[in-house]
Amino acid sequence: LLNGSFSLQQAAALSERLRKEAGDDPSKQADRAFELLFQRPASAEERAEASRFIAAQGLPAFCRAMYNANEFVRIE
Repeated sequence: LLNGSFSLQQAAALSERLRKEAGDDPSKQADRAFELLFQRPASAEERAEASRFIAAQGLPAFCRAMYNANEFVRIE
């Protein structure tokens, strides 16, 4: 999933959606991503880590990581 062309396309699309809905603030982008993908709010620690990741690696890379998170991939 991490580097497949479909995953890369979807991560790019999600990053554009997050920019439109949450603006350029990494913490707001992280909050919106957690709401969309995990159907729950991010904890303060998750928000802080996500914001640092977005600042260092970029929003598309964060979206790829979110799509590959166990919480997103695993079906119960």
